[in-house]
Amino acid sequence: MRLPRHLIFPLACAAEATARITDREPFITLDGLRMAKNRMFFTSAKASRELGYKPRPADAAISDAIQWFREMHYIQ
Repeated sequence: MRLPRHLIFPLACAAEATARITDREPFITLDGLRMAKNRMFFTSAKASRELGYKPRPADAAISDAIQWFREMHYIQ
């Protein structure tokens, strides 16, 4: 769903003000709203080319991460 950014700015201001009072993270920020107008794309091509990075399925990476956390006794 697309919303006009100029209508969301007051909401972002209120969210940031509330966050300062409650000491919680705002659900929307002015910086985030400003960045949302830009289309951003990322690729791992440079990491693959220069570092030998080989992407793999997320479930395998998560499984390995959980195993590592267990081995380091961060989780049981």
